[in-house]
Amino acid sequence: MAETPTKRDGRKENASATQAALQMAALRWFSAQGFEKAPVSSICADAGVTVGALYHHYGDKKGLFAAVVEQVDAGLVLAALVARQAVIDGGGSAWDAFLASIDTVLQAGTNAPMRRLMLVDAPAVLGAQVWGDIRQRQGLGAMRGSIVAIQAHGIFQGHDAERLARIVLGALYGGMDSLPDDEAGVQDALADTRQCLVAMLEGLRNKDVR
Repeated sequence: MAETPTKRDGRKENASATQAALQMAALRWFSAQGFEKAPVSSICADAGVTVGALYHHYGDKKGLFAAVVEQVDAGLVLAALVARQAVIDGGGSAWDAFLASIDTVLQAGTNAPMRRLMLVDAPAVLGAQVWGDIRQRQGLGAMRGSIVAIQAHGIFQGHDAERLARIVLGALYGGMDSLPDDEAGVQDALADTRQCLVAMLEGLRNKDVR
């Protein structure tokens, strides 16, 4: 007997709900414990699913970790784009909108567990190829798009968009990595890091265009 569309849709919804629950639980455990110390059994118990469900949807713990990393990176990209658009909608300049997106990502770096997840565990666990592919789809791809968009306003002209995107994103990640775990000192460090990044970007900007 042929399967009905309703049954297929129901299975897809159940699968999506299971994946969402697993990724939310995994994000909590990976952020709190790191990849190595986060037990698969605890992640699944937190998500309310069986261990078999994890292996069915992700293959293994590393596959789940890759999905979580991509989800976090995509969230950062979305937040940066929203911040940029808010400045534009408010009548701000293309330059100010670009800086707003940079500020949003840098501010996210004040979260020490997130910083460890993205800057330490992700490249170590996933390896250069997989981590690089995620960056291409998410952070690097978005930065390249931002560079191309701002070049249309006469800013950063004369620079290769791909190369500049890698340089700016590398500096942004480096700035995030420089932030201390100590909450008492993180805001001062954030302000100093932002000043350094903006000075670098100002040096690259075509000065006669805002």
